[in-house]
Amino acid sequence: MQLATWITVAISIVLIVALELFGKKQERHLAVLGISFVIGLAILGTFIVQSRQTEKTLHVVGYATKPFVSDLVKWNVTITRNCSPDMIGETTAAVYRDTQTFKQHLLDKKIPEKDIDIQPVYSMQVTDRDGNIVSYTMSQNVYVISTDMTTIEDMSINPAFFAEKGIVISNSNLGYYYTKLPELKKALLSEATKDAVARAKEITSASRNKAGKIINARAGVFQITEPYSTEVSDYGQYNTATKNKHISVTLTADFSLK
Repeated sequence: MQLATWITVAISIVLIVALELFGKKQERHLAVLGISFVIGLAILGTFIVQSRQTEKTLHVVGYATKPFVSDLVKWNVTITRNCSPDMIGETTAAVYRDTQTFKQHLLDKKIPEKDIDIQPVYSMQVTDRDGNIVSYTMSQNVYVISTDMTTIEDMSINPAFFAEKGIVISNSNLGYYYTKLPELKKALLSEATKDAVARAKEITSASRNKAGKIINARAGVFQITEPYSTEVSDYGQYNTATKNKHISVTLTADFSLK
């Protein structure tokens, strides 16, 4: 039971006894007022003591960062053909053939079929200033997700195959990811905690107080950026543009002082 509760109970007992001792109504009122004042002062004093006790904590922010290399690549490719409004059927079939030719090229490079995802053909209207449809752009997206990063990178930067086959690409970009990110985050949180403990000991090394146990800890969001980037976000970042990355996190900890 908290100290304030004990004090309140004790003074309440005193109040009951005092009321019994004072026989007159006026004297009872005076007794109630006096003892109520004492109770108020006792409770106020208790809260002041407890608030000072809770202030005996140390607030520290730990930090950890680590470079790492992606182990998974996602290649987004959009194959496109333009056509007049009366050639939509033929152009749709041509885009499909281009996509199948590209797929076979991936299979020839030993990319498993399960790593290749082909989306349906879609169209976009091209209009003139008056809003009249003058042509259509027929497109089909292909997504390749693979751990064979070297092969995918070589294919993506070499346009010779597409030029030879007459395949037009309107979009081609690589996204880099890491399959062991949960394990990496756990290890980084451990490092951030160790850093917070070391900082707490360093801060209290020249004082009479010493850092005790961690009372409360809260991890910040993870920032995954390109190497040597200074960009941060309140919601965290996950940069996918570069193969080499840095991950960082902060950990806010409250230590007891002893």
